[in-house]
Amino acid sequence: MATPTPVTLGHRGPEPESDVSSREGADQTPSRYYRPELDWLRFLAFAMVFLLHAFPSDPAKYAILGIPLWFAQAIIAPIVQAGGYGVDLFFALSAFLITELLLREKEATGKVHIRAFYLRRILRIWPLYIGFIVAVLPFDVFWLGIPFSYHVALLAFTGNWHIVFTGGSPSLCGNLWSVCVEEQFYIVWPNLMARAKTKRFAAMLIGLFAFTCLYRIIYVYGTPPFPFAVWYNTFTRLDGFALGGLLACALHGRRIVLPFLARAAVFILAVGIFWGIGRVPYGGYYGESPAWTYPLVAAASVALIFAFAASPPRTTLGPLLQALSYLGKISYGLYVFHGPALRLADYLLAGASPEWSWIWRMAFAGIFTLVLSMISYAVLEKPFLRMKGRFTFVRSRPE
Repeated sequence: MATPTPVTLGHRGPEPESDVSSREGADQTPSRYYRPELDWLRFLAFAMVFLLHAFPSDPAKYAILGIPLWFAQAIIAPIVQAGGYGVDLFFALSAFLITELLLREKEATGKVHIRAFYLRRILRIWPLYIGFIVAVLPFDVFWLGIPFSYHVALLAFTGNWHIVFTGGSPSLCGNLWSVCVEEQFYIVWPNLMARAKTKRFAAMLIGLFAFTCLYRIIYVYGTPPFPFAVWYNTFTRLDGFALGGLLACALHGRRIVLPFLARAAVFILAVGIFWGIGRVPYGGYYGESPAWTYPLVAAASVALIFAFAASPPRTTLGPLLQALSYLGKISYGLYVFHGPALRLADYLLAGASPEWSWIWRMAFAGIFTLVLSMISYAVLEKPFLRMKGRFTFVRSRPE
């Protein structure tokens, strides 16, 4: 079947269709879907989290770089404070991509292959996840005194709930809670998609978004186990998944291309939301503010995905964009390794000048994380990723 050429908003294409969108181009058939722009967005999500963990929230510390205090207070500190919401961007992006791929799988083969889905998830997530837990377990237990029960919970992909009910701990595996949330969610996700038509599934996602917002209001105004528990509770984090999946349903089978200025406006709006929430007390992470900050963050995350997904098709990538695509490929490792890298930097720089220590800490951790992630991707992850092809019905990112 012929596929019309993608058109830019506001200009009539060669086919007698709406000027808003067109059917997919040849590079995006039911059996293939890959957008390098979304890899760039993966790296942006990691960079946000790294920003929160590696950069100081105290505006005065930026004076060493010659940055005026007023600028650090008004611009830098709120952006740093909002960096943790990169996790929400990960959630929404993951839901968008997996929903799109499963919709294409259903279109190409007539059904969602649930067993194959779980095998693909295992091959993508488990090697690094389990390998990392095993590697840091002795340091966690014997050096930091982290209870072994936490690692058991992580291996059962319930580590976030262990944090909710125990108050958390300074584990080297601390970042893995978000992987637990994703894996819990994807126990249900493909089963719903397999049994529901696209429109019905989209209605379920709207209901899920509403449920999450209501549950979170009740939760934050009730008595959570500790103030930050709202951040780790699976049921308070589902709106990003819901909106990401809803965007995939809305865009499926349509190739929307926004002009550059429109995409830039959406990007600036989303960043402005993150910046504004970063100015809320405690960054909007806990207290009563999550009742409204979390859904705003979910909406901003989906807006970013839409802005990137609505880019014109690309036939070639320059060196910079290729580098960004690669960083997106290894973003899982970047996320996993950056926490221990920062802890190692703290240990090595214990006697450094306090004015410069955060800069050296950030630089060391960034380089160390990058090197570890490159090695992990090439040696540990890639061999398993190659095996995914046996269980893949829709080709996505080339490994």
